[in-house]
Amino acid sequence: MLVVLCVCVWNVSRSLVVNEPQKQQQPTQVMKAWNYPTLSMTTDNWRRLLIVSASLLTLLAISCPASGNPAALSSSSERFALRLATSLGLSQPHSNVAISPLLLQSALTLLYTGVADDATAVARQLRVALDLQHLGTGEQALQQFQQLIAQLKESSAIGCKLRLLSEFYTDERYTFNYRDAFMMRAATLGIGMHRLDFDNVPNVANAINYEFLARSNYSVGELVTSSMLHATTGSDTPFLHVSALTFDAPWAQGFDPQQTQRINFFSHGHSPKLVDAMFVQHSFRYAELPALDACIIELPYASAELSLFIIYPNQLEGLAKLERQLSTYDLQQLRHALSERKLALTLPKFSLLAHTELHQILQHLGLDKLFSSEAQLHKVFSSILASSAPHLTAVPHTALFEVKEAGGQKDRTFAAAFTDLFRSTLSLVINHPFFYALGNGKSVLLAGHVVDI
Repeated sequence: MLVVLCVCVWNVSRSLVVNEPQKQQQPTQVMKAWNYPTLSMTTDNWRRLLIVSASLLTLLAISCPASGNPAALSSSSERFALRLATSLGLSQPHSNVAISPLLLQSALTLLYTGVADDATAVARQLRVALDLQHLGTGEQALQQFQQLIAQLKESSAIGCKLRLLSEFYTDERYTFNYRDAFMMRAATLGIGMHRLDFDNVPNVANAINYEFLARSNYSVGELVTSSMLHATTGSDTPFLHVSALTFDAPWAQGFDPQQTQRINFFSHGHSPKLVDAMFVQHSFRYAELPALDACIIELPYASAELSLFIIYPNQLEGLAKLERQLSTYDLQQLRHALSERKLALTLPKFSLLAHTELHQILQHLGLDKLFSSEAQLHKVFSSILASSAPHLTAVPHTALFEVKEAGGQKDRTFAAAFTDLFRSTLSLVINHPFFYALGNGKSVLLAGHVVDI
């Protein structure tokens, strides 16, 4: 692979070279021996060659096994996910929460590789807050996220409606531009880099919203508003990370639509509300969690090895206590407790569309320097003045998540029921607020809580 890439770079470089007979000098003896022409390169062609070389080297990095331990990446992803989702949940106790830790952690790891010096305070802060300590260097960590996202997209291409949208936006000031090498790294993660005219904020908001609407089949609504952009940028040069996730997939074991019925759902501090609830009787992986005063159930999807984990507090008002405790866990710890159990499960049917600005939550998680002049993102931007390199100013995020009856393998119903004929059946009715995480054992794609339906 390396030899092929080197040949490609050489061929591209030969194609970019221009002959300038009037400037030719006497060729050296070595050049005569090899019968090389006398050649020179323009500045623009050298720049093109560097971009092509960076692209080919990035492809080489993706094609080679990533450094580091897959178990370390999984543990890092799941610890960061629970800290992010529980912090957001505790800050919004009366609203439904849906957040993609994978989108955020990968994009912020990309910024970590853009810090001027890995020994600076901001680099150390990012490394700890993003839980990258066991993933090698910043470039090695980024490579692992690249492969993780590529594998997830490939495995979910059939039978799963998954969109991962992640973009950076900044002002189109003449004093700086994105560095080519950084743009190449962003492209391997599927992250776009844009420069817009923030002198016209309404137009910027419209451009960002239209981009995400078009790419999400017009399902995610309005991600940014003019007032939000004004409030989050202020006197600073705007630099935003905007992201969105949409997810809809059939269960490995579907629910019977004919058994969907109305039940009472008890929201925090509100009277019970009648909601549609699905029913299935089947074997699922389940565990009691006495230390958390809760239980956990795994509901597998039919594709991409994804599962929905519901962590259900035993107490009606137990969600906040559960989230405070979960902030110190990762899902690996909880998955180890799971075992097969026949359940008669009643689960509310719902659709969540959550818009969140994550600036304050990320600061709370220890990333405050990234939002200040200390950020030093000098490997992200090529600036006339070093001080003009922007820092992150806003992180709007949107997630759309649907839970409904459809299953992908209806023929499993009889087999599962037959093998469980002689086992007791546990009745589990999900009828008050709960925490959830959606992942595949390698990362957490989506997490949050449901408090109202």
